[in-house]
Amino acid sequence: MPIMKNKDLLKEENYKIVQKLSQAMQDGDAEAAAGAIQELHDSVANRIEQEFEQYGNVTDMMVLQSRGLRALTSEETEWYQKFINAAKSGAKQEIQNLTDHMVPTIIDRVIQDMQKAHPLLAAIDIQNAAGAVRLVMNAKQMRGLLGSWGPITSAITAQVQGAIKFIDIDRAKYTAYFLIPKDFVRFNFGFAPMWVDAYIRNILSETVAFGLEKTIVQGNGKDQFIGLAFDVSQSTDGVYAEKTAEAITTWDGYRDKIADNLLLDANGDYRNISEVLMVVNPVDYIKKIRPAMQVITTAGIQNMIDRAFPTRVVTSPFVAEGRAKVGLAENYFAAINGGQSGIIEYSDENQFLQDNRVYTTRVYGGGRPVDNTSFINLDISGLEDYATPVKVKGTVKTKEEA
Repeated sequence: MPIMKNKDLLKEENYKIVQKLSQAMQDGDAEAAAGAIQELHDSVANRIEQEFEQYGNVTDMMVLQSRGLRALTSEETEWYQKFINAAKSGAKQEIQNLTDHMVPTIIDRVIQDMQKAHPLLAAIDIQNAAGAVRLVMNAKQMRGLLGSWGPITSAITAQVQGAIKFIDIDRAKYTAYFLIPKDFVRFNFGFAPMWVDAYIRNILSETVAFGLEKTIVQGNGKDQFIGLAFDVSQSTDGVYAEKTAEAITTWDGYRDKIADNLLLDANGDYRNISEVLMVVNPVDYIKKIRPAMQVITTAGIQNMIDRAFPTRVVTSPFVAEGRAKVGLAENYFAAINGGQSGIIEYSDENQFLQDNRVYTTRVYGGGRPVDNTSFINLDISGLEDYATPVKVKGTVKTKEEA
């Protein structure tokens, strides 16, 4: 029996593969994209095949769930069975006739899988739009406006209507790829729906999570999300600019930037902020952030970042070194549409991998800060190491006094 790799090692390997795929797609390099797709497919398929060899006869769902499988609903089982039958037939028309959209609960689970593996995606508010093309994105902020003492006047109604902000879920499109070998030799587990679900969810969670995290950090709003620390007050031809990075050199300066930029909302009202989210590059986390989280002082080991202001720190390779995106996690709204858009399709005309059929599913979505006062862009390149202050009482004048 093949030796199964550690899951953390597999996660790192898959991440590097998806990076290759993303770069190849940007460069228009079809050959490199084909290689990356094949590499990701092999990685996931090999792991699932190994697990099937070990757990294929296990019926204890607790054991199977510990390996990433799950009990399917009757609706999910029916959808997967239709997909399996269509894939087995190999007839393009039959796959095109699979007009039932991917069951929304599958997309829900893909979102959960992504959030488990990606701390940034777990920190913000990602919703399954379930077929909707427009959602209210500032519903949480509306709570204070949705009630008033006294008569309901037209002015109050107009104020509430004017304060509602919508986000279009069909503005940005992300295409995820996955492979099914035409001869099915690789899939010797017989296409049981539970195992096919594990394979498809693994592929989608890896590829979609990569695309989501990148656009949440770097997106300029043009056919993509608007990034965390981008200026949402204005755009040029649909393109938004990132906010100017404000430099900090001390953790006291960090606290001041939070007070100066995040304490008031877009309406000029004070916010009750109990915690902020900080997103940094993994290198900066190790060199600059982590050392300040465990500092030995006279009062014991302290987190100097939390002492400045309670902060949840997550890493993302899409944040440039020397930068930090800081703000209110609950004020970044993101939704992906897996209801009406989660259609599985393929085209043999676009086939570029031998003996495999390339399937795609297009995930539509939208995401942006709910207002322009929710996130700031910090320059932490000059952030100094924390130095424990030393107080000296009195002075010594002679060697004997010392």
